[in-house]
Amino acid sequence: MQLCENANIVISKLEENGFSADIVGGSVRDFLLLKEPNDYDVTTDATPAEMRRVFSDFKILDTGIAHGTLTVLVNGEPYEVTTYRLDGEYTDGRHPDSVSFAKNISEDLSRRDFTVNAMAYNPRRGLTDLFGGREDLSARIIRAVGDPHRRFSEDALRIIRALRFASTLDFSIEDGTATAIKTTRGLIEKVSRERIYAEWKKLIAGVGAYRILSEFSAVIEVFIPELSGMKMPREENFNAAAPEIRELMLFAVNGVSASDYAAAMTRLRTDNKHRKYGEAVLSGAVLDASSELALKLLLINYGSEITEGIVDLKVALGEVSDSVREELAEILASNFPYRLSDLAVTGNDLLYAGLSGSEIGAELKRLLLMVAEGQVKNTKEELILAVTKTR
Repeated sequence: MQLCENANIVISKLEENGFSADIVGGSVRDFLLLKEPNDYDVTTDATPAEMRRVFSDFKILDTGIAHGTLTVLVNGEPYEVTTYRLDGEYTDGRHPDSVSFAKNISEDLSRRDFTVNAMAYNPRRGLTDLFGGREDLSARIIRAVGDPHRRFSEDALRIIRALRFASTLDFSIEDGTATAIKTTRGLIEKVSRERIYAEWKKLIAGVGAYRILSEFSAVIEVFIPELSGMKMPREENFNAAAPEIRELMLFAVNGVSASDYAAAMTRLRTDNKHRKYGEAVLSGAVLDASSELALKLLLINYGSEITEGIVDLKVALGEVSDSVREELAEILASNFPYRLSDLAVTGNDLLYAGLSGSEIGAELKRLLLMVAEGQVKNTKEELILAVTKTR
């Protein structure tokens, strides 16, 4: 493994001062999968106080001092460095009541969630793999370290993380671990909604998402009860869809209304943009999109982004052909006026034509529909004439 220069600096500084240090967890897993790690976490036998002395010439952030973690900035890049540790009891099913420093790396690795995340690497000593993580990577298996029931009872977020890793890596879940996931799934109620949704977003975007959702639907129901008894859409359509459309497919196939979808997203504390987008697309997806006029009416009522989402969802559900996407693109490329600001007249023009107050807005919307239906061209003269004919 060829570590980046900054990670080597962190490890070298610790070793120069008589301490042991390894990169650990996801960065090691990614290296073995021939992927470039997103970040590097370092584990060491140095205590936080000793780390401060070692990195006295670097900027240090107290990001997790209660758990023995400091973040060291090396050439502007953050590196989390954590003392070997052992976790105490998890009485809340999420966080250890106490943390104590361990004497060696084997104790530290034994507390980790899955074998593929419980490996460490040092450029001079090589790979430390005490739980068969490399073998499980080769076999494409997610397996809990030690007793899976204990791992999930300690921290229920690991239940969803197991599904997420299996989905994003397209791995299977070892039988004992899979059984423990299903029997302990009720513990997910102890996990914050924000953390659940962060994992869900990654899970549903994974290459193996369809298989994992199908096999562990009972787990999904715990935090999205709207999907109880979950039916699955056609696999090839689901796999071809973007993540945000995949999510909406699940709700649509299971007959969940737009308002109930919004309630589910509110409960999971998603951002407003995501919730409103999904609610609008599901709302509009019950409308026709099979003709040029239908698409134009959707554009007028929902705008381009939502209409594109509606079409993508209806294509994914097999309700319209893929050619509808091309038809919508052609309409947009033709500069079809679907917004009030696209009309060749303004509110002031209608004011001069004798309209006032709320009737101006209503008339502008009527003119948009007339243009969409081909009753009038989008020119100032024709639009004003259409107004005066009704007065």
